[in-house]
Amino acid sequence: MAYEYYSDEQIRLILKQLTEGTDAHELCRKYKVSLDTLYKWKARLGSTEDLLERLKDLEEENYILKNMLSDARIQRYTNNASDMDRIYRTLASNIPGTAITILDRQERYLLAEGDFLTTMGYTKETMPGKKISDIITPENYHNYYEEIIQRAFAGETILTDRQTLSGYYSLMKVVPLRDGKGEIFAIMFVLIDITPLKEAQNDLAQINEKLETIVHERTELLKEANRQLEAFTYSVSHDLKAPLRRISGFSKMLLQDYAGTVDDECKRLMNRIAINASAMEQLIDDLLDFSKFQRKDLSKSLIGMDAMAKSVLQELTSAELNRTFDIHVTPLESLSGDTSMIRQVWINLLSNAVKYTRKKEVAKIDIVCTKTEKEVRYAVTDNGAGFDMQYADKIFGVFQRLHSAAEFEGTGVGLALTKSIIERHGGTIWFESEVDKGTTFYFTLPVE
Repeated sequence: MAYEYYSDEQIRLILKQLTEGTDAHELCRKYKVSLDTLYKWKARLGSTEDLLERLKDLEEENYILKNMLSDARIQRYTNNASDMDRIYRTLASNIPGTAITILDRQERYLLAEGDFLTTMGYTKETMPGKKISDIITPENYHNYYEEIIQRAFAGETILTDRQTLSGYYSLMKVVPLRDGKGEIFAIMFVLIDITPLKEAQNDLAQINEKLETIVHERTELLKEANRQLEAFTYSVSHDLKAPLRRISGFSKMLLQDYAGTVDDECKRLMNRIAINASAMEQLIDDLLDFSKFQRKDLSKSLIGMDAMAKSVLQELTSAELNRTFDIHVTPLESLSGDTSMIRQVWINLLSNAVKYTRKKEVAKIDIVCTKTEKEVRYAVTDNGAGFDMQYADKIFGVFQRLHSAAEFEGTGVGLALTKSIIERHGGTIWFESEVDKGTTFYFTLPVE
């Protein structure tokens, strides 16, 4: 009897002998069929249990199908291969967004299950027994699947994603299925519908493209605004400061030329004109510095904080010849930062310490630092005038001053600039103060 004419019932009887331990080669000789034919019968009709065991080894640890198929209770409570076959098909058909197909060596479908097949437009009930080239288009077969099938039957496991001809996106894994002797008798395709994910990625890409366009446009607008601001800054620096210098100069000339002909009140007023003109010029300089540092790009390098702080202190205290200072500086950690900006921080904090201790018999200034894995914290403490902490929210505002100009000179810009510089470096700044007992400013900079 030629093997083509064996009925399914006869084949099941032959396979039963194989299951019961009869040697496969002996069965091939007895029924005059090849070993390949025997294993194709086994794959199609009698080897569901073996197929399940093979599926467990597909290295899909997190894949739901593997977890379900590897449950020992399934095999414990099933009575025969047909039960296993029904369980397998039930599992395969109930995993949402999935298609599972198996091809034999003649590229015929042994199995076609999963709702993703229906989504792509296939009729899964009619697929088993048909060749894949009869189901999909010739173009799709020759341009893509033919090579994939050859590689899989050569022993390669393939994982890829692609857009199907029907417009859906899938993540596809192709796995060779081997028999007990390690021979490949079929290959399995597992397809997962990732269309929503791809659509979300495409939407995100379009959004990013639009954002890049907006950012480019805004960057150009910002560059133009900066150019205009620089022009305005130049105008302020030259056109506004020049009249102030003339006012100050004229007032001094009047005092010199008419000192013997005007009374003391006139002299006082002339001096006030010169002082206020000078204060206005200083305010303009501070505002220009604030604007400059706000626009300046960071140019970081390693800064020797210890040397920088001591250098600034030396400059500030050397101008105060009639004062007594008690200064302590612990070793300060070096850090990466913009040298000119960080120097301005030390100038602002230490000049405040020097200024607000002016009424003390001995001006005490301490500088310390502590380091953690992520940041270094510096602290500048003085025993000066201090201030009431109920006004703490005003201290870092531009033009905000907690002492009158008659008590202590200043424009109220320095601490606002200091806060801006520290924050641009990724740090923070805060303070503690008490009236007539001094102030401590803390600031942190990240360790890079």
